Amino acid sequence: MPRPKHKHHFPLVFVEWEDSCEPADNAEVPIPDDIPEPMTILSVGHMIRETDTYVTLAGGYKPDLRTADYVITIVKSSIIGQIERLEYLSDLASVD
Repeated sequence: MPRPKHKHHFPLVFVEWEDSCEPADNAEVPIPDDIPEPMTILSVGHMIRETDTYVTLAGGYKPDLRTADYVITIVKSSIIGQIERLEYLSDLASVD
């Protein structure tokens, strides 16, 4: 059965980025013992927006409803390296 075609195209991308963090219990944190360090995050998703300062990824896209699920906006200054387009997967997910 052929895939249905849709009007929007959001490329699938891979982004490696540094995230800030805070302790789970964020009151009366012993210094320096319980101070967390930033974490490297690997994200894959539909790039639904890109500006000069950030990108927004969605884990899922519902074309019939024009809605996105599991959305995160990542500040470009926190991105390590380049945003990598997943060409093979983007071709499979391309929509008209």
